[in-house]
Order: sequence, then C-alpha cells, then structure tokens
Amino acid sequence: MDPYIYPNTNVLINKLNIRDEQQLIDVEAQLLIAGIIDISSITQDIDFQKYKSLQTIHHFLFHELYSWAGEFRTVNIYKSEHVLNGLVIKITLYLI
Repeated sequence: MDPYIYPNTNVLINKLNIRDEQQLIDVEAQLLIAGIIDISSITQDIDFQKYKSLQTIHHFLFHELYSWAGEFRTVNIYKSEHVLNGLVIKITLYLI
C-alpha cells in the first residue's frame, strides 16, 4: 500500500483534499509555476553539493500542497513522463 495516495486511487494525498487526478495536476502546475517565479527568494539557502538543497527546493515548491514536501519518501513513486516516453527515467536509473 502506498502511503502517499488516497486509497483505491492514483491521487496523491494533498492538503486541499483534491481527489480528482486532473484537478490535482492542474493545481500542482499552477502552484509550481508560482513557486518557480519566486524561487530566487531561497537561492541563498541552496548548495547543490548537498542533498538538503534538493529537499529545500522541493519543500519550497510543493509545501502548500503536500505535507511531506521536502522529505525523502518511504516508497518509490514517479509520474509518467510523456515528452520523452519515459526515457529520462530510464537514463536516471542507468546513471544511479
């Protein structure tokens, strides 16, 4: 059982209690765009030599939507990537 999704769905548990997958995708995209526009406000906290910086960025971009934003997950999850038909994921797994 995946602790990050609502039971019997593929929808990530979120602070807004959105249970419709497409609606969550739309809201997440809007919040992500807003976060990217304001990302310069945390650049002084970023050191790309440390994993903590990736957590800081993730938390900054997604904390309004997910209570676990910025934390390492206890199970592997991923989103399908339509642009390159999963190629990025395959390359990443190869490099790890």
